[in-house]
Amino acid sequence: MEEKQILYIDFATLRQSYIEVKKFLEKTTKEKVENVDVLIEEDLFLSGLDNESLLIEFIEKYDIDFSKFNFSEHFLSEGELANGFQVVLNMVLLPLYFLFWLVKEFTFDLINLNKYLIKIVKLFSINQRETLDMSFGDLLTSYVNKKYTLRSNVKFVLYY
Repeated sequence: MEEKQILYIDFATLRQSYIEVKKFLEKTTKEKVENVDVLIEEDLFLSGLDNESLLIEFIEKYDIDFSKFNFSEHFLSEGELANGFQVVLNMVLLPLYFLFWLVKEFTFDLINLNKYLIKIVKLFSINQRETLDMSFGDLLTSYVNKKYTLRSNVKFVLYY
């Protein structure tokens, strides 16, 4: 078992970092971020180039070293998402997409129908390989550490 890196941080700084990264994610994804376990792909419904754009913006905005980050470990590429069968299936499901969009646009229902639509599409998706995804907590840890760092590899030690 790999020994965890220890990060010493005062509570106020950790809290401010949490708020900053949370605001960034919510503004960028237009989704509510409830806790550090929220996953970018699975919970915030980003994939392919959307993930890449989010990470590039995050890295540039906060000047974080992601040189050791391997995108393909965490996310599927755009090409993997758009395999031939999936493209045909999506075309068949296009009327369903349109129906969900119409219902969403012309009702004041608080249910976010896009989330259900993406879940339906994922049921029919054929992913070629498993990925790790990346959580809000991973981004927060990277923000605090100023380099790509998975939350599972770090132990935060708070001081006052």
